Amino acid sequence: MRKVGKQAGPRAVSQFIGKSTRASLVRRGFAQADILSKWESIVGPTLARASSPERMSFNRHNNREATLKVRVAPGFAPEFMQFEPLIVERINSFFGYKAVGRLNLVQAPVKLPKKPEKRALPELSKSEIDAYEIQLSDVRDDDLRTRLARLGLRIKNKSGNDE
Repeated sequence: MRKVGKQAGPRAVSQFIGKSTRASLVRRGFAQADILSKWESIVGPTLARASSPERMSFNRHNNREATLKVRVAPGFAPEFMQFEPLIVERINSFFGYKAVGRLNLVQAPVKLPKKPEKRALPELSKSEIDAYEIQLSDVRDDDLRTRLARLGLRIKNKSGNDE
C-alpha cells in the first residue's frame, strides 16, 4: 500500500526554495538567509529603505566577526557611519553571537522590492448587508458583527463566489 505524505494539497513555495537558494547564499557569505529577509527589523524601517546587505566576508582563520558589506544610498552613508556600532550590535543580537565585527559601506543606488498595494474592499450592497445581518443576528457586539461581515465579504471576494 502506498503511503501518503503528511501534507496533501498545495504547499508553500518557501519549502522548495530553501534548498535551491542555499548554495547561492553561501557563495555570497550568507550562511543564514535570515539577515536578508529580516533586514528591516534589524536596522529599522528608515535605514532599511536606504540600504541592503550585499555580502558577509569571513576571516580565513575565524568564522566569527565577519565584515558585512552593505549597499547604502549616497545620502545615508554618514548616518550609517554614525550608527555603525549600534547596527553591528543589533545584527549580533539577532544572530545570538558576534557574527559581524564591522560594516563595509558601499555608496550606490539601492534597489528595493516594491510592496504590493492594499486594495480597498468594495462597499456592501443592501442585499449583502441583509444576508449578513440574518446570519450574524446572534452576535450581540456591534463592532464584532461588522468585522465578521467584512470578513465574509473578503472570503467571498477571494473565492469569487457570487451568492
